Amino acid sequence: MLAISGDSPFSHAQYARTHNFPFPLLSDIHRAVIRQYGVLDEARNVAWRSTFVVDRDGLLRWGQAGDRLMVRDGTEILRVLDVVAKHRAA
Repeated sequence: MLAISGDSPFSHAQYARTHNFPFPLLSDIHRAVIRQYGVLDEARNVAWRSTFVVDRDGLLRWGQAGDRLMVRDGTEILRVLDVVAKHRAA
């Protein structure tokens, strides 16, 4: 598991330490990945709030994107991860 955003590596390091993240936070300061996933708000040069589940084979299994006011449901994301893991084991 990893996370990516347009924030700086310094910002990510501090955020990860504060929240004890057990996975890497990657920086996309040039917006290349954000643009490829179609979630770049060009006018503001920021990413839409987004979550994507990509399996180990690189297949996009699930995704959601919305504006900055969107609340993400962690329970749903965990459910999707569980389904993907079980599918991989089968």
